[in-house]
Amino acid sequence: MVAAAIDMVDARRRGRLALVWSALSIAAFAVFAAARASPFQPELAPGGEPSGPVAWLARGFGLARMPDIAVVFLGVLVVLVAAAAFVRLLREAIRGSVPVRHVLWLVIGAHVVLLFLPLLYSRDVYSYAIYGRIVSVYGENPYLRTPADFADDPLLDLVGEKWLDTPPVYGPAFVSFSALVARVADDPIDHVHIYRVLAIVVSLATIAVLVPTVRRIRPEWEPAALVAFGANPVILFHSVSSGHNDLLVAFTILAGFALVLRGRELEAVSVLSLGALVKFTAGLPLLLLLVWCVARRRPGERLRALGIHAGLAAGVAVFFAAPYWQSRDPTLGMFELAGHTGWLAPSVFLTRLIEVASFNTLGWLLRVAFALALVLCIAAVAREVWRRAPSMSAAELAASWGWALVLLMVLGPVLLPWYVAWSLPLVWLLPRAPSTVLLVTSVALGVSLWSTEPERSQTAFEINLWIGHWVITPVVSVLVLRTLVALRRLLRDRLPFAYLGVAAAEGDHVAAGSRET
Repeated sequence: MVAAAIDMVDARRRGRLALVWSALSIAAFAVFAAARASPFQPELAPGGEPSGPVAWLARGFGLARMPDIAVVFLGVLVVLVAAAAFVRLLREAIRGSVPVRHVLWLVIGAHVVLLFLPLLYSRDVYSYAIYGRIVSVYGENPYLRTPADFADDPLLDLVGEKWLDTPPVYGPAFVSFSALVARVADDPIDHVHIYRVLAIVVSLATIAVLVPTVRRIRPEWEPAALVAFGANPVILFHSVSSGHNDLLVAFTILAGFALVLRGRELEAVSVLSLGALVKFTAGLPLLLLLVWCVARRRPGERLRALGIHAGLAAGVAVFFAAPYWQSRDPTLGMFELAGHTGWLAPSVFLTRLIEVASFNTLGWLLRVAFALALVLCIAAVAREVWRRAPSMSAAELAASWGWALVLLMVLGPVLLPWYVAWSLPLVWLLPRAPSTVLLVTSVALGVSLWSTEPERSQTAFEINLWIGHWVITPVVSVLVLRTLVALRRLLRDRLPFAYLGVAAAEGDHVAAGSRET
């Protein structure tokens, strides 16, 4: 009994220390990011320069007076310390050493700090803004006219060079939202503020849905689920501070699960359809939801269920896509998206190795192999959902979404830090193998960018690229194999998609499934 009491005191001490270290690492990251010389900042819009209390602290530490090499070294140190503190806090949360209320205060405080930071890591918000201006200011279709067609636009010099002659790779719902923003935002910095505040609000809204959902199904993982998403540096600094719309996708996926959990299938279809019209990523959970909704009906009712659920998804899609549809690009940017690659993606890394070894003759073979593997894996997950649907709980269904999103993340042609936002809200549902892959990938990607643009320091940027290619990506490439092996075992041994015990904790009425159409 005395030993148990000592262990409890020791656990509480470890939990408090982990919280303190996490808070200090987030604060250090924020102060460094707010320094005028910080390599974490992309090209900033006029008026977007660091200001406010965090920037005052940065000036007090004299970061702007440091030599470039010292700034880069300090940036790498800040990133590594933040990642280590996150891992430590997550470990203690999994052990149950950290109270939920303390994590919640940490997460809310971190989001408040983000209000005082400049734009970080990415110029994507400028692309969001100019696509919206193409619609609302110029009255043109952004899927036909690219930013380069509007040479006098004040945002053009801020848009990343790669995206100047590219139509949106975002869905029509998000383009329409960007057009609404463009109607009220006059200056480029106004767009930045709107998208960043939206990202903060959506991130907190995701947490507001996450906490009660985890508490209902797997309460022992409530602190860890909150840490994995809300205190994760890759969410706070790479996703929220950059204003990325991937957070909208994450919110629709988690909200869709919460609706299914309450037996509200049609509302879940609507929400996931909206998510897919922000980014196609949410189309995978939507597909699996439709399969589940149809397959769990009796054979004579399936056609009607398909018509109602798929018809609703199609109706939402038509409503938002109709203003932009044309015959030149009927997929509304999907073909454009399929042609993009990213330097951190395992498929790109391994393809380049094969191209070097084969003197640029066999790289295409690996590209096809990765694409085929992704399609086959998603098809296998969908087939298994169909087979299990009559007895499959909402938690099992949402876990299958997590599997599909992890597969897309590691097998897809583009891998960026903010992509982990899609599936992190579901990590607590997943078994050990895919949850480990997701969490390790989030940590790896969280330390993959510490020199955002070569203009800050060409040498630092090139070293960052080298480490990303030859350290970070090989680690993620190993995780590809672990994911595929785990999926094969799941299918072969008929293992559950979700962590064992989740379905048992879920309400019986959900496990049995409603039959409304």
